[in-house]
Amino acid sequence: RRAPIEVSPTSAQAVAALPSVSAQVFRSGLAGAPGIERAMLPLGVPGSLRAHASIFGADTEVCIDSQEFVQPFFLCEPPEQVRLFIFLFCASVAVGLVSHHKSAGQYYSWFKQADVPQNEVRGMAYNACKAYGVFPVPNLSIAQFHLVGWLLLTTILLACHPGLAPRFFLFASLVLYFMYFGQLFCESKHGGHGSVLMPSVFLLLALSGGPRSTPWSLVFIKIFLGIIYFAGAVSKLGVSQVFGQTWSGSTMQAYVMDAMWARPHRLGLVRAFQRFCVSRWYVCTFLALSGLVFELGFLPLYLFGGHLGASAAALIAFSFHLGVDVLQGLDFKPFWCPVFWVFLPDLQAVLTGIPGEPWTAVVSQGYEEEPFRWMASALYLLIQVVVSIGFFDIRGWECLPFTCCPMFAVPRNMFGDEVRGGVMTEFDLREGGFMDMSYNFTPWHTAMPLSEENLRQLQGRMMAWTSTVHLHPLIHHIITEDAHGKELLLASNFEMAPDFRAKITEYAQYLAHCRPEDWMDSQKVFEAIILQEQCRSMFTVDSREARLLQVSEGDLPHVEEQSPVLLLLSCLGLYTPKA
Repeated sequence: RRAPIEVSPTSAQAVAALPSVSAQVFRSGLAGAPGIERAMLPLGVPGSLRAHASIFGADTEVCIDSQEFVQPFFLCEPPEQVRLFIFLFCASVAVGLVSHHKSAGQYYSWFKQADVPQNEVRGMAYNACKAYGVFPVPNLSIAQFHLVGWLLLTTILLACHPGLAPRFFLFASLVLYFMYFGQLFCESKHGGHGSVLMPSVFLLLALSGGPRSTPWSLVFIKIFLGIIYFAGAVSKLGVSQVFGQTWSGSTMQAYVMDAMWARPHRLGLVRAFQRFCVSRWYVCTFLALSGLVFELGFLPLYLFGGHLGASAAALIAFSFHLGVDVLQGLDFKPFWCPVFWVFLPDLQAVLTGIPGEPWTAVVSQGYEEEPFRWMASALYLLIQVVVSIGFFDIRGWECLPFTCCPMFAVPRNMFGDEVRGGVMTEFDLREGGFMDMSYNFTPWHTAMPLSEENLRQLQGRMMAWTSTVHLHPLIHHIITEDAHGKELLLASNFEMAPDFRAKITEYAQYLAHCRPEDWMDSQKVFEAIILQEQCRSMFTVDSREARLLQVSEGDLPHVEEQSPVLLLLSCLGLYTPKA
């Protein structure tokens, strides 16, 4: 479909001088496909052609898309806009990996040696599902974990350089992602869905067109992101319909209250803001509905809003995740938010006033240029659509990174007839390096429950409580049968003081005697907040006194002094300090 490449007489003579290469077509055995034709275009001036050009050098010749159905494309540079996004995305993710690798290494050193049911499996999200629901994730040793982590960082950084076969390193990063993050499926920073976009972005970038192609792969990434957000909204609306309730302010109120139990912010100003939001029904309703509108409107705003709509969608999405981080303590910044660099060309078009091609023209031209890669990418997006409308995660058919995003989809009302509960830990679940059991792994959960003996092995003191008197039939399978219909269940890895136990009971009884509509009563909500803060304060005092007692009795382990060299080796995972 392309016009023949014009070659100047000087270039033709230079190319003809190569003994085994024709003027316009190189026959190569690259990528295990001998005899496949690759049309090549020299970079720079004609005199830059070399008889022995290095494959991985800066002056490497790069391929132009051909009409072959299958072609060796590992050495083909992506388009200019795609190269820029690869650099920004991979560099941002690399910063996140380096920033949190120390805490991840400390967590995995504990986790690998802990006798907990979670240590028996590896996978994605809190259920440790297989990659794409098919490929099992291997169980790595501590040394292998650190090696895979540094290899992942290396391949991500090497993918930033257009002359170093970025497609190969993107595919390598895709594989290493599952091996690294699959070990951290229940860790507080790397677990859950916070990094679920990374493998899909790696794959779609690796399938992008050649250096003179249009940046159609960036459009696919934007649409994929929009499908993810839309799936989250559809899951909330669909699950609410099944439960016979509305996903509104009471749900937002309950989930922020959960964060006040499990993820209290260090700053008093943020805690005051949480109290302000929770105690005012109209603020909770605004936050809930605006979140739904954002998730439903992100994709249409990009598709029909032009460059301005795309830029606005990205800025709103980034603000959304910042708000989630503040109010609920769920950090999407390191491994999710770097994808927003894909909207940089749209923002540049808005700021400069130079209009670019509409996404429809880019996508249609991309199909003409490279139909095989285009169709492979489109199929990937289609699978995500099927998983979304089929509610695969909710039905127990998890196949991450494809997901219907069912997080916080269950409608809530902490004053109504629902399962109530909370988790408190002396370690900060807003930071990395700890097992996240805010909504999972308690002794009454059916999936990988932690026994009393398991709880004693956690990195710090924790306490969980729940009331299952009002257990909805649709979530019976989540709670063990012997825990059904209980007014109050308590679990902790330390001896709870009687007054502390009594305060938890008082809080549970207070909610039990309230009416469902009391979630809109600011006075009733504020009384619940006061009781919750008293429980949290008593837990903190209990933990502090227990630690002081351990110090006075000499029960705390002593960690040997380390030299700067040993500290560096410990950060790299090459040395484990002795307790």
